[in-house]
Amino acid sequence: MSISLSQIYDAVKKATVAIVASIPGSGGRCPFTIIGSGFCVRSEGVVITCEHVFKAFVDPKSYQRLMQSIGRNDGQPVPVKSVVPHAMFYSGARGTEIRMDAVSIATGVAMKDFDLAALKLHEHSAFPQGYPTLPIADYSELHEMMEVATCGYPLGESLHDQLGTVTSSFTKGIISSIIPAQGVDCEHLRGFQLDLTATNGNSGGPVFSLATGRVFGVLQKGVVHPNSQIVQGLTKAEPIYPLLDTDLVDRLARGLWMPGPR
Repeated sequence: MSISLSQIYDAVKKATVAIVASIPGSGGRCPFTIIGSGFCVRSEGVVITCEHVFKAFVDPKSYQRLMQSIGRNDGQPVPVKSVVPHAMFYSGARGTEIRMDAVSIATGVAMKDFDLAALKLHEHSAFPQGYPTLPIADYSELHEMMEVATCGYPLGESLHDQLGTVTSSFTKGIISSIIPAQGVDCEHLRGFQLDLTATNGNSGGPVFSLATGRVFGVLQKGVVHPNSQIVQGLTKAEPIYPLLDTDLVDRLARGLWMPGPR
């Protein structure tokens, strides 16, 4: 049975998460503080985001020692700070009720040569059959001028303050350039230049095919003009494939790096 585009985008939205520093009910002008975005790729609860988003929750000294000790395509579990981060899922709306489920993050691993991290979630009663996930695009499907989109939380909770936006937002664009060049083997892929509008808070969100909803990149950052100004509409995404080519995601999914009881 064919799936409509609206169903594809709904699935993307439900698999995209806000990486937050607190959870609803914790007080403040907004019920949570958004550090970045992420997306789930395994029903066991493995979320992909940027390393610089994950790094915000880790003790700087121990994190620096860890990253100096590991090589490319390697990783070790990293305990989070005493303030446990959460992944916030949008689970749908009924009438005026909007359901957002906060799931605590147990641990994570990062890559040294890419701005990528994989996080393992604890189990949550709202997802008894597993977490919603995004499918992965085949690298051979990708090409320059391909229509793509990202989903995430631009400006974090500031967008909630200004517009009342509670859930994630979509932005669409194209692949401007495959880095370093279209046609390189996947093992030499370094990223994607995108003609797509994004800002702080989008970091870590999925970059996916507009036609299929299949993810291939992780929104990383904007591009800075030589005059130090951010260039609007020009962004970079990290490729997801270097992380998937390791056993890191599988090991996290199987709970091999899970800490003891909370």
